[in-house]
Amino acid sequence: MAFAKPQVHLIPWDFTSPEHVKRLVQQRIACGWDSEAVESWIPKQETGNLNLQWIVLSDTDLEKDDKLLKHTSAYSLESNPLLDTAVSYGGKHRSIPMPQQTFIPVGHICLGPAPSYYDDAKEPFAEGSYWISNFYVSRALQSSGLGRAAMDTAERIATSEPLNARMLGLNAINKVDVGCEEKYEALKLPIPPFSNQGWYERRGYVVYMDIPKAFSKTDSTGKAWYWDAVCLKKKIA
Repeated sequence: MAFAKPQVHLIPWDFTSPEHVKRLVQQRIACGWDSEAVESWIPKQETGNLNLQWIVLSDTDLEKDDKLLKHTSAYSLESNPLLDTAVSYGGKHRSIPMPQQTFIPVGHICLGPAPSYYDDAKEPFAEGSYWISNFYVSRALQSSGLGRAAMDTAERIATSEPLNARMLGLNAINKVDVGCEEKYEALKLPIPPFSNQGWYERRGYVVYMDIPKAFSKTDSTGKAWYWDAVCLKKKIA
């Protein structure tokens, strides 16, 4: 099915809500990374060191119902709506919009301070720099333009209160991934349909660091498989 250009907005993850926490674990399982880390993200979300937000289809998206059906058909455990209950974002108080909204998130994205270990030695991240991480879009809706819409929205929000970002950074699996077929088959993971690095570069992000063996997973036989990564950044203000 060909989808029209999606419209999305972002709603903060409520780290105090068992339903929000459970849903994030479910989506990290679907993503294939870091489901076991969600509990450790709770205090970081509270202080603003992480700023996780749900990706939510806007009511202005004419194909919203079709997309939600496609998503929930693939992930039936995510069929129940969540309630917008987060009373903080970016470590600051947040007033919940009224009337309170219910929503079914189709992914999530995080903005946080740029980690020191990813700093650029030639041009260090200054105040107002933020790091994009934990970016996931429902596999049922990938290649529909939803990721692009989510990044557009995240970049716009990053330049606004309370973050006021001037620079954004992120990392991605290196687009040169020799032997990826064998690796993904051993790990029983789907091979990505495109390179995230190339996608970010087309959005204006520039590589400034290579990281060998940045990510790893262990297959059912106990063998460890590795991915090289790159760090990229983009001035947005």
